[in-house]
Amino acid sequence: MLQYRLLRPFATYLGSPLIWRFNRRGVARGTALGLFSGFAVPVAQTPFAALLAVGVRANLPVAAIATSVTNPLTVPFIYYAAYLVGRWVLRMREGMTQAISPDIGALEQTISWIVTLAGPTYVGLLIFAVGSATLGFVLVQFGWRHWVLVKRRRRLARRANGAIRPKGAAEA
Repeated sequence: MLQYRLLRPFATYLGSPLIWRFNRRGVARGTALGLFSGFAVPVAQTPFAALLAVGVRANLPVAAIATSVTNPLTVPFIYYAAYLVGRWVLRMREGMTQAISPDIGALEQTISWIVTLAGPTYVGLLIFAVGSATLGFVLVQFGWRHWVLVKRRRRLARRANGAIRPKGAAEA
């Protein structure tokens, strides 16, 4: 990393093993940060998620991959759903988003139109960001615990059937 001029200031942080290990807490944090960044940040989601991951010692690759929840195929649907959710939360009526007076100029109409669409959309995106980050964190935590428990039960069952002997057990 030291050979790349742009990465030199971050070499100490990027060299930390905490952001590269796959453990339950790091992966859960990375998932949450990636999902949050994917919804809340309109552009440069992956670098933003990576910076957050380094800051809170989350798994950096997982954070970067989780931002792909918003991709060119899903963005139109997500933004439309976010607009509907934001409009519902802000209690905006359908007529409020189209109430543009003919007395104002084209620039003012455009700004008014953008504000009436962008406000509810971003409120919806923030709701999606917080909700998906929370859900992602919880699902990874419980999923990881369940996976470890299943592996442990299988190992204990094999050991009980005599397929695996505990370490240090003498052969008969």
